[in-house]
Amino acid sequence: MDVDVNSYLIVSRGRGILIDPGGYKIFSKVLANISKYIDPRNIDYIYMCHQDPDVAGSIPLWREVSDAKIIVHWLWVRFLPHFGFENIGGYAHELQDEGEVMNFGATTLEFIPAHFLHSPGHFTIYDHRSKFLFTGDIGISFPEEGYLVVENFEKHVQYMRPLHERLMASNKALRIWVSKVRHLDIEAILPQHGAIIPRKYVGRFFDWLENLKVGVDLMR
Repeated sequence: MDVDVNSYLIVSRGRGILIDPGGYKIFSKVLANISKYIDPRNIDYIYMCHQDPDVAGSIPLWREVSDAKIIVHWLWVRFLPHFGFENIGGYAHELQDEGEVMNFGATTLEFIPAHFLHSPGHFTIYDHRSKFLFTGDIGISFPEEGYLVVENFEKHVQYMRPLHERLMASNKALRIWVSKVRHLDIEAILPQHGAIIPRKYVGRFFDWLENLKVGVDLMR
């Protein structure tokens, strides 16, 4: 079974940031789609939320078409040589545990800590211009119908629950993250896998996460 990945591109004033470039297998498709909107050489940053191959396996190929810096939690910097980076300092934009606020073109990107969800060094990204919240594996799903946007939240929960129960560390980690993002004006939640959660379901999604037992909560 292939693992589909949602790769996202933010373009502002002719420059780009690519969020989770995806695996080796989908590189040519992602490159073709991106080239419709921006010259790949104008991608300044690639955000790698963690080192899994479905998320980051194409990074060596991106190095051939772009000089983009890799935005990555400090924990994953040591993995970059395995992607072919010899001069780590010249390519890594290292994030500390507390996150960072980055001015990017006409927008501001806020890297909000979401550690242990599911990566021990993970950030969600809030784009202040579009009001999109890019959440990585938070919100992960693999709907059988393959829909792009959630239209029935109750039905969608059945696709999210087993993945969150297995991949997320604890309810405490979920609650801490929700407390950091609930106040934001969110147009949509864009996960790394599965369907986008539109504004009308954002509050219900947060409520669901706050009451969800996952990971170590389920151990006996």
